[in-house]
Amino acid sequence: MEKKLAKIVLAFLFAFPFYAQAVTFTSDANIQAGNSWMNVDIYDTSPNHTTVTMTGGSITDQMNVYNASTLNMSGGYVLGLVALENSTVNISGGSVGGLSLRDNATATISQNASIGVAGVGDSSVFNMNGGTIDYLGVGDNSIINLRGGTIIDYLGADFFATVNVFGYNLAKTDIGGTHGAGQVTGFWQDGSTFTINLSGTDTYSTINLIPEPATLLLLGIGTFLLRKSHK
Repeated sequence: MEKKLAKIVLAFLFAFPFYAQAVTFTSDANIQAGNSWMNVDIYDTSPNHTTVTMTGGSITDQMNVYNASTLNMSGGYVLGLVALENSTVNISGGSVGGLSLRDNATATISQNASIGVAGVGDSSVFNMNGGTIDYLGVGDNSIINLRGGTIIDYLGADFFATVNVFGYNLAKTDIGGTHGAGQVTGFWQDGSTFTINLSGTDTYSTINLIPEPATLLLLGIGTFLLRKSHK
């Protein structure tokens, strides 16, 4: 009877993912389906840089990316993701509840990434080429480069931030929108339309509308032909 009970207990344990409180990576590693931790820390081991690739699994509390290490995430779930100290985070898939960039960190969001709240500060850089974000805030001499994706609710920025929007047929207003602080509208380079609602009194003044090179080329050709036709 005891042996039978032991087999049942073992079968039950191995039927579910193993949950550990915390794990620390100091060299290259993979996080995949079946892995689950409350907290994860990623550090470099000087002079080598650490790269962690996450294709699945879950971090149920917080993941911290330190030094100049890199996280490449294409799947899985992280409740809170913090990038610090010149680290790099690339998210092309999966879901992150809250993303925070500090201390010159860099993040690139693309493809099917889903972010709840993103905050960018301390001279960090945030690149959005795709995916979705509910709320995006930037300050403290940080830079946001927007080339694709969807900001569902709003974009907010303080006076010291820089927000670059790349696309064509771009326009911005300082009134209206869902929060009364204006909107940015236009087309991304892939031809999809977008509307970004602004929040806060400083946000409008931080936004630079930057036509993509293809758009500038077309404008240049149009100007040349117009001048030629008047000769």
